[in-house]
Amino acid sequence: MSDEQITAARKAYPVGFRQTNGFLEIGLFLFTTVAILACYLLPASILSVILDDSNTYGLFNIVFGIGIGIIGHSLINSRFLFRNGIDNAFVVTLTGFLAFGFNQFLPDDLSIAMHCLYTLPLLLLVLWYYGDTLIAFFCLAAFYTFVFDSLLKVSWGKDALPFVMMAVSLAIYIAMKQIINRNSKQVYYADALNLAQWISLIILAASGNYFVVRELNGLLLESIPGRPITKDAPEIALPALFWVLTFVIPAIYLWQGLTKKNRMLIILGSLGIIAAFMTIHEYVMLLPLNVALTTGGLALIGFAIIGIRYLATPRHNFTDIPDDDSPNEMFINIASIAAVQATSGSLHPPKDNLQFGDGNFGGAGSEGKY
Repeated sequence: MSDEQITAARKAYPVGFRQTNGFLEIGLFLFTTVAILACYLLPASILSVILDDSNTYGLFNIVFGIGIGIIGHSLINSRFLFRNGIDNAFVVTLTGFLAFGFNQFLPDDLSIAMHCLYTLPLLLLVLWYYGDTLIAFFCLAAFYTFVFDSLLKVSWGKDALPFVMMAVSLAIYIAMKQIINRNSKQVYYADALNLAQWISLIILAASGNYFVVRELNGLLLESIPGRPITKDAPEIALPALFWVLTFVIPAIYLWQGLTKKNRMLIILGSLGIIAAFMTIHEYVMLLPLNVALTTGGLALIGFAIIGIRYLATPRHNFTDIPDDDSPNEMFINIASIAAVQATSGSLHPPKDNLQFGDGNFGGAGSEGKY
């Protein structure tokens, strides 16, 4: 696409939102969050000294959260902010104050699972309105914490925990896929839906990984009062099944990713296979750690080189040619390089008539003229 076509497209379809790159977005998010917390801590500290009542403190947090929401709503609409960092900070702090204040009104003897369950509708409401990716992460964290803590409250929950987590994660992934397929033109929640798929698939693979299940089981046993702490986690039930799942689940990811041309499944499948071999090394040490790391690194580099050279020519609808989203495309396209050099500014030749002196404080020009 030529520069004239890009200019015409931007005029025909202008982007009215004010966006930034990733680094500036993180900086603006942190700065705005610190500023909001600074405004919150002073009245909160004074109120905590005057009134020692959780309900009053909870009401203050809710009112403060509503105020942050009103200010943020006005600022977002007036400045046309969209994933700018500032709007994300207002959404996250708004949600945090509302959730914290709401939980102040709940009974003190409630379990963590019930706190998460009662807070989840509020998080989902904020997610529905703003579509923020961080809020989507908090929704998933609250839901998984509810499932995890609820299972630990029943006698059979610890044994069923890996299977329930796998089933729940699979259900979330299928639900997200159905929503995306039915609303392919809906882009407002695209990042939140993609994040839900990533997290659900990661937890699904982790729930079937032998290392994760065994070590987590050991930590849960150590948390039982009066039980002696052992150096190594004890063997789990059905070890052969979890050894099979350690390899089968990433292999299915990789197979489906290659079949459906899904980059997310290919990445998770590759990482899962690497984690499976690391699990073998953890319990069946065939090589010293430094030798295993060196051998594994060389093998991965070799596979990458072979894959890049093999896919230099498109094969089976796979190619190593950079697409429009790849940063390498800028360096391959000569026209892009010329445009970057043109916009970087021309070199200025030195001026022979530039002379220093005639300034005060030693003639260095620190106060007077040059």
